[in-house]
Amino acid sequence: MIFMFQLHPYQQELVNEARSKLADGNKSVCIVSPAGSGKSVIIAEIARRTVQKGGQVLFIVHRKELVDQITASFKQQDVDLHHCTIMTVIKVRNRLGKIPKPNLIITDESHHSLAKTYKQIYDYYADVVRLGFTATPWRMNGNGLGEIYDEMVTGKSVKWLIEHHYLAPFKYYSVSNVDRNKLKRSSTGDYTSSSINNAMSKTVFGDVVEKYQKLANDQQAVLYAHSVEYSNLYAEEFQKHGINAIHVDAQTPTKQRNQIMSEFKAGKIKVLCNVDLISEGFNIPEVPVVMLLRPTKSLVIYIQQAMRGMRYRPGKVAIIIDQVANAYEFGALPDNDWEWSLEGRAKSAKARTVSECEFCHATFYSDEWITSTNEETHRMIKICPECGREKPVLPQDRDGSKRVQDAKLVDLATKQGRLNLLANKRPRRQRSLWTIYQVLDAQKQTGAANVKYPMQRALHIRLDQEPTIAETELVSFADHLQMPVSRVMFSYHNALKKHQQPTTKLFNF
Repeated sequence: MIFMFQLHPYQQELVNEARSKLADGNKSVCIVSPAGSGKSVIIAEIARRTVQKGGQVLFIVHRKELVDQITASFKQQDVDLHHCTIMTVIKVRNRLGKIPKPNLIITDESHHSLAKTYKQIYDYYADVVRLGFTATPWRMNGNGLGEIYDEMVTGKSVKWLIEHHYLAPFKYYSVSNVDRNKLKRSSTGDYTSSSINNAMSKTVFGDVVEKYQKLANDQQAVLYAHSVEYSNLYAEEFQKHGINAIHVDAQTPTKQRNQIMSEFKAGKIKVLCNVDLISEGFNIPEVPVVMLLRPTKSLVIYIQQAMRGMRYRPGKVAIIIDQVANAYEFGALPDNDWEWSLEGRAKSAKARTVSECEFCHATFYSDEWITSTNEETHRMIKICPECGREKPVLPQDRDGSKRVQDAKLVDLATKQGRLNLLANKRPRRQRSLWTIYQVLDAQKQTGAANVKYPMQRALHIRLDQEPTIAETELVSFADHLQMPVSRVMFSYHNALKKHQQPTTKLFNF
């Protein structure tokens, strides 16, 4: 007898909303639901219903390791596999016209679907309805998925899933073992492996084990490294300290990999070190601890890896040990309320980096530093345009590299930790009045910057970005603050009047 999964109410809501979008005449819908929320169960149930009505399903994955996994999910849900084609995107592309024509195409991890191979499949089956599933509809190049999908439906947030016991709560510890000044980006937009090697602190290996022993309390863990070399080195370091750890990657022979996973499930292996293998959609045993040792510019990688230990179990509290400061890279924890959209992220006409004065905490564009010459040393220096103090130069190590400053090990998932994380963001990089205000208010509360009037400063920064602020945004802002709209409008018109004065020089302080 087959035990079939029954969809939770929040999962059924997603299915109903997607069906409604298709009933409205849309040909493609992107379904967004957080990592660990049971997308494979939803997919299997949709496939079962489609096949039950006489349809043919084409299911596309981007990695061969996921084919067996989704096949097992389909069998569990009693899907007739005779009416399903489950293949990697490359195999499907190479078999167009040879496999049975589908009535429904389902794409897993659909943030990849802008790639050429996916488009070739979609173009070939242009008359076939498509569903895409992802936890992160985000591309590093900023392109949106609107080219592929007509509509998007979004499931419950991570916070909601935690509160209703569908995901585990977590503690998030962040301490940096990487000098981000040394990180270099490749043509793909993410950091190069060689630059990560250069940026990693020499003490990282022993520190990784020390933090595990201090925080994980001998619990099972998954460790994400940036390279096979480093993953093996981490495993060796754990073994030196009597902790059974092993490395596994996509090139590990299948028989050996299966043996490793079996021993990990049995609890014989404490720490599983890998490079991206145990990431998007990959099914691993329930683990309580995740260690992040790969600095990344990819929000997809960050969320997928950070949330890998958040499967729910009564009484469980997941532990995330981020030793490369990825939380600070994105200014967010896994339960951040993301505002997903099919539209691409806007790019500035002229890229400008932002600087902050260490002394007065004024935040401004980097090209606004005042350049001068030190009278004693005769070297070029930069002076803060607000307080007039010289920008300090970080002490140099013997090899000429900038020294990595020590970071305190703190739980960012606490109220104070979240406030500190928010205060670390750059107000000018936010793209709404409310998010700008949140950063400024956090800076005021923590003393991270000398912010006296966060609402007024937020209005001025927003007016730096746009000539005027839409009334709908102002009303929404007032609603967030639970403040009369009239008061916000009064402050806005005062800010607009001052902002339009050509001699006014504004700083975020």
